[in-house]
Amino acid sequence: MRLAVRTGTGVGAILVAGIAACTFSREISVHGHQLLKPVGAGLVNSVNMEEQLARGMIPEVLEFLAGPGAGAADSTRGARVAGKALLERGDFAGALRYLERSHAEEGRLQDRADAAWAAAQAYYWLGRFEESARWVRTARSHGLLIPEGWLSFLESAGPEPLYGGAKEGERFAVKMEYGRPRIPRLLARVNDRETDAMVFDTGASLSLLTESAATRMGVVRVEGARATAVGLHREEIPMGFGWAGTVKIGDLTIERVPFGILPDEALTFGASGTPYRFDGVLGIHFLKEFDWLVAYEARQVRGIRLPPGLRRGSTGQNVFFRRLKPMVRASMNQEPWFLFLLDTGSEPTMVTRSGVQRARFFRAEATYPMTLEGIGQSRVSWGKLSKVTIGVEKYMVRFADIIVKEEGEGIEDGVLGSSFLANFDATIRFSTMTVTLERPVDRRLREEAEAAEGISPF
Repeated sequence: MRLAVRTGTGVGAILVAGIAACTFSREISVHGHQLLKPVGAGLVNSVNMEEQLARGMIPEVLEFLAGPGAGAADSTRGARVAGKALLERGDFAGALRYLERSHAEEGRLQDRADAAWAAAQAYYWLGRFEESARWVRTARSHGLLIPEGWLSFLESAGPEPLYGGAKEGERFAVKMEYGRPRIPRLLARVNDRETDAMVFDTGASLSLLTESAATRMGVVRVEGARATAVGLHREEIPMGFGWAGTVKIGDLTIERVPFGILPDEALTFGASGTPYRFDGVLGIHFLKEFDWLVAYEARQVRGIRLPPGLRRGSTGQNVFFRRLKPMVRASMNQEPWFLFLLDTGSEPTMVTRSGVQRARFFRAEATYPMTLEGIGQSRVSWGKLSKVTIGVEKYMVRFADIIVKEEGEGIEDGVLGSSFLANFDATIRFSTMTVTLERPVDRRLREEAEAAEGISPF
């Protein structure tokens, strides 16, 4: 599922389920991840650092700025690049130092607007909504079309911290539903009132509830804060905002949780058969407060509470934040590197048209074998590519057929959905900004060995 503030028209969301026709094969095979050739050294220099950052070479840009290009960060342009790279790495406080300086020094109005919007994102990720709103106002004054409803929502937060309650290191383990559709769901309580299973959705920028669920659970609405969610083919759906006093998963309780609020029909799916409905989704702004293990075969989700204001990132980082969404670094057909939206709320794994062009693949096949159903019961049919391999961390999955998503705005090169992730137990650590993959039997054997040594499992 995708939810993102978009300059220009508002807030977008896509929950994706696939209905296959006979011309589309779901056959896959799992292999060890191998690149055809290593990534060359010295890819980034002072001339191309902005271009390389846009291509997703975030670690390489930061390595250049910390090494041979250390002096580049002293310039206004270098500060802008450093700020954006640190923002995408997850070092939000570190990014602000460069972004605020860049905004003060930039001469071009567009560059000032971009720096202001990046600063607004950094404060948003830090949970400091009032300060994010201040920078949104600045970006709007420079010409960016950010919805007034989003600004009103941010300003409604007040000075109190978000996501209080549970302490650093607290753990929980809960059962996971996984069936029709093939996306993970878990039980949660909002304001101490039980919900239907909520989608565990890394692809949603904000947690969501339906109108009736928000009313039933006593969510406090933000008066006058309205924006639009965007379904498949850019269909717009009205959305409001609200605040929950608590969200409880297992025995762990989190306080002051923001939600987007959608019409009931927006989270109703299965128009061609028996419909299935969700009360809502838990999105990335909530999920980033934890490290996670999603054990698909065992139907279990585990979480560990992270410390507030954590400086995120690590040497082996393969997850980055871009456009208010998590992106995972992946290979395509064993060629590095591409950015895929990390989307546990999407059944299919997809490549975008722009990703196909970057990878220099042959053209997508002219048939339209896969119908997708998205938010608001929107439906599209898209084409496919055959024999495509996607690699992340230690493994790669070879797809007999993979969907080519015609619209790639805000998604970069593709979407890493459940058709990829469900082959593994996926550990998603927002502390280190990494996704690691294990076969279920390997994880069980490792945990048994660690338990014998007195090491607590995840």
